[in-house]
Amino acid sequence: MVIKTPSSKRHEHALKFMFRASNNEAEYEALIAGLELCQSLGAEAVHAYLDSQPVVSQLNGEYEVKDDTMAAYVRCVREVTALLSSFEIVHIPHSENRQADTLSKLASSSSDGQPKRIE
Repeated sequence: MVIKTPSSKRHEHALKFMFRASNNEAEYEALIAGLELCQSLGAEAVHAYLDSQPVVSQLNGEYEVKDDTMAAYVRCVREVTALLSSFEIVHIPHSENRQADTLSKLASSSSDGQPKRIE
């Protein structure tokens, strides 16, 4: 995940989840971790860019959430974002998300499951 502050400072993190998750579940887990990190950095407003059309569309209310697991993730995101003054989520093409994709591959290659911070 890549977090950029209003002053253009970048925080890059690679996360590895030590449990089985579908692609959409992993997207939600990463989004929630990113939102919590933003809040710990003092963010009041967050603009999130995801390359997962289903997740973005579920959160924007464009897709109905039928699965109980996905509904729980949507509720969790709503709870976390309720603490922000502003939250926006936008779908971007996978080709425009290469840096986050590279970090994801870095995390997948981690054998110890520990989060990696890239300097």
